[in-house]
Amino acid sequence: MSRHNRGSPYYHNQPPVVRRHHQQQLPEERDEPIDVPNAIATMPVRITGYRPLEPASALQSIAASNCLMVVQCLEPIEMMTGIETPNRYIVHDMFMRRILYAHEESDYWDRSCDRNRRSFDLHMFDNRRQRIMSSSRYGGGSCTCSPDVLETWHRGNSIGLLSRDMFDYRFYLRVAGCPTEFCIVAPDSAQSNPACRTRHTLPFPIYVQGGAKVGEIVRLDPGYLEWVSDADTYMIHFPVDMPVIIKMLLLQATFLIDFTYFEDRGQQGNGAVVYY
Repeated sequence: MSRHNRGSPYYHNQPPVVRRHHQQQLPEERDEPIDVPNAIATMPVRITGYRPLEPASALQSIAASNCLMVVQCLEPIEMMTGIETPNRYIVHDMFMRRILYAHEESDYWDRSCDRNRRSFDLHMFDNRRQRIMSSSRYGGGSCTCSPDVLETWHRGNSIGLLSRDMFDYRFYLRVAGCPTEFCIVAPDSAQSNPACRTRHTLPFPIYVQGGAKVGEIVRLDPGYLEWVSDADTYMIHFPVDMPVIIKMLLLQATFLIDFTYFEDRGQQGNGAVVYY
């Protein structure tokens, strides 16, 4: 667990401040689910041994969805001054309904010095301002030799671990109690010079142990906003029958991908992708 939250991940139990988004256009609710290209209908393998999550309306909506959209909120202060501020995200279901809100907890020193490698806690709330889960990033920091780790907590219990070793462009997801491992692969263009990452839609394919593809985390083309903000939008798609705990862990993985490749536009990438 990161140093921002040494005890229980629920030590800081303040819900996020609800802010209006007059300057940012968010997806509108739909009567029909959004069409997902390259969608995978069903899980190719049976997943067992995972810890069940406590019921919540947002989790029920995600359990019935085959995709999620994650929109990072624009930060006017950061855009005007260049001072890094904590990230905030809004999560939509397949009908583009806002179901979850996430906000970063980190200190100014880490944001200024470690930038996209910084440690942080990420807290996620539903529309009732009830905490659904929290994640803690540690191990990366200014020492890039350490493995980058994101641990996710639900009701005080660790439910999953996402890790990436130095010079490896695969993120490995291990679900608590589950023998099956997942792998998220970064595309070549995400590892190249930041100028090559701009103005492109970039898919990060998700594989289950054994090599079968079970979905993608797609960073959508940011358009002109690329030049004024590092805020991005992501589409996560997966089989509708994937266990909800794994869907939630893939959602947490999206945040780590955002920090790793797109948070600091000046960060240099290197190396070549190694496929699972």
